[in-house]
Amino acid sequence: MIMGIYTGGFVASVLYGTPAELPGVVLGFPMLLHLERAGAVLAVVSVVLIFAYMTSLGHLPNQVGSVIGYSAADRQHDHERLAVEIGRRLERRLVPLEEAERASDEVLLVVTEQLTALDRRLNVVETRRSK
Repeated sequence: MIMGIYTGGFVASVLYGTPAELPGVVLGFPMLLHLERAGAVLAVVSVVLIFAYMTSLGHLPNQVGSVIGYSAADRQHDHERLAVEIGRRLERRLVPLEEAERASDEVLLVVTEQLTALDRRLNVVETRRSK
């Protein structure tokens, strides 16, 4: 997407043309003028897209100057809300696992008891045979 915006800005600059007298910042190279224009277009489009994205999330800027600022309190509130939600999801996932662990412990106990009983019966049978 970034390359597309940059390429679009470059193509638009080439189509727009160069002035008869080039500004000093391009050092006499028309190609450098087009590259700088494309960079400026990319920067402006990026700032507008970031602003639109943050605004769509409900974060409104609290300062507009050299930098668009967003309050850290809003982000902190969102992080806390997400942490609570993740905690709830983990709890919901852990409950079936804990129940399954209890059930497997009960099954293990029953199997152990049955094996012990079988072992006793086998000992009784072997004792009778040996007599």
